[in-house]
Amino acid sequence: MKVTIPKEEIERLMRLYGCNENQAAKAYLDAIEVSKNALEEELSRQLGRRKGLEGRSISLLTPHQIKEHLDKYVISQEEYKKRLSIAAAFHFAILKCLEEHPQDSGVKRFRKKNTIIAGPSGSGKTYCAEVLGDLLEVPTLIVDATDYTEAGYVGKSADDMVRELIDMAPGATRQEKAMFINTYGGIIFIDEIDKKAKDGHLIGHDISREGFQRAVLKLIERKYVSIDNPLSPSSQIQEVMDRQRGISGKQQEHMISTEKILFVVGGSFQRQHDDLETIVKERLKHQTGRIREDGSFVVVGFGSDNAWEKSQTMWNYYKEADADDYIRFGLIPELVGRIPIRSHVNLLSKNDLVRIMLNTEDSIIHQYIEEFKSFGIDITFDDSAIEYVAELAENKKTGARALVSVWESIFTEFQFELPGSNFKELTVTKELCQMPKDALLRMLKRSPFVDFVEGFKHEYGIELIMGEEVQRYVEDYAARNMIQVSDALKQLLKGGSSLNYMNIKGKFEITQEVLDDPKYFDRLFTEWYQKMNTEIK
Repeated sequence: MKVTIPKEEIERLMRLYGCNENQAAKAYLDAIEVSKNALEEELSRQLGRRKGLEGRSISLLTPHQIKEHLDKYVISQEEYKKRLSIAAAFHFAILKCLEEHPQDSGVKRFRKKNTIIAGPSGSGKTYCAEVLGDLLEVPTLIVDATDYTEAGYVGKSADDMVRELIDMAPGATRQEKAMFINTYGGIIFIDEIDKKAKDGHLIGHDISREGFQRAVLKLIERKYVSIDNPLSPSSQIQEVMDRQRGISGKQQEHMISTEKILFVVGGSFQRQHDDLETIVKERLKHQTGRIREDGSFVVVGFGSDNAWEKSQTMWNYYKEADADDYIRFGLIPELVGRIPIRSHVNLLSKNDLVRIMLNTEDSIIHQYIEEFKSFGIDITFDDSAIEYVAELAENKKTGARALVSVWESIFTEFQFELPGSNFKELTVTKELCQMPKDALLRMLKRSPFVDFVEGFKHEYGIELIMGEEVQRYVEDYAARNMIQVSDALKQLLKGGSSLNYMNIKGKFEITQEVLDDPKYFDRLFTEWYQKMNTEIK
């Protein structure tokens, strides 16, 4: 929505307050926003709550029902989905009890099931929370801890998370949005909390780490937070207006309690030294025995250290982490103590990634089918292609998000060339995934050499000349290295861009000498540069 600012009004503000034009314009816009909120607030006071927010009720779902929904979108991670389902089910069950029987409830300050989740990146930590929020139909905020700092320092504070959650709630005014969360609750997932863990090698108070943890601790414990940023111009104008209306001090209607908000914190808990898995591993290694959560007893310490190391190669140490391990990693004891539920996710295997592509509700395979269908192209996937991509993604060690990068690198040229063409079908095979550019050029009946020459000319204005012997050399090179011809050309001529900086125009012939010498273009540029310097002198 565009707002027109009258020039005479801006000039009037500049005269009255002695400010510049930018300051006057910003203050004018902020005042309009405050006035709009005040109007909606007064209308709500006189006419009651707006239609659309009435008749809503908190959904009462069992942990089984929640997990069944998560299973449709998240493969594997059974322990995490179970723990998160329990936390959400009982948290919102209490809220429903308070909503329907506020007087009869014997619970005044209930113990929240805040959760901490540890595990490798891309394994579904934040995605589970997003799916959960959609199911429960409550505002769900996913934030990165590295974007925030301790209150009083430059940057966003922890309290801003609550205000961002308010922005996501339905309602005409911020007061109405805050009332929605106070009634129906919300979820805040703080990702990368491990980046705010104190480094054991640092001495003293770390404002960007330990200070932030203490700020989060206050939110988790229950804290009243101003629904407007107290440092923003609009809040300061509102405060002036409140004083003029005879209202002093912090009013309950301008605050929100974090009691109804379920907090989940997560991270990979990895760093160059003393990562969480190493901390757990060392503790278990030097422990004579331990009792697992399932009641089984494990005895270690007999035999060589190497034998014990080998037996634990595929073990997920996140599942064995206890409160002391998180504290040793760098989380403050008070924060760990206020998060009673601890869980973990596993590194996704090739089989997990195949199931993610085939068996989830919003599978990336289904998305590509819909994307190409929108341009009238029917795309089908061979099992061999899905297996191949899963293997590539597994090797990247970044979880499910690696699937997107792998598929995009394969489909980039197809997504550019096929829409609007005569091609109406595309079958994705393993061979196509291995050499996508060459496969596309065969479909288009175009030579990879012509394609490379045309692309180089478009980029640098220089026409490369390649004879038949050169083309055979490149094809042999591609076959020996088991790469596509397009990639072979890029490798053999990777220094060709230097021709553009040597002010070469027109045509340039590629000979076998050029291809045999990996430093050919470097040497050519050095000779040209030295010659230019000599001529200048």
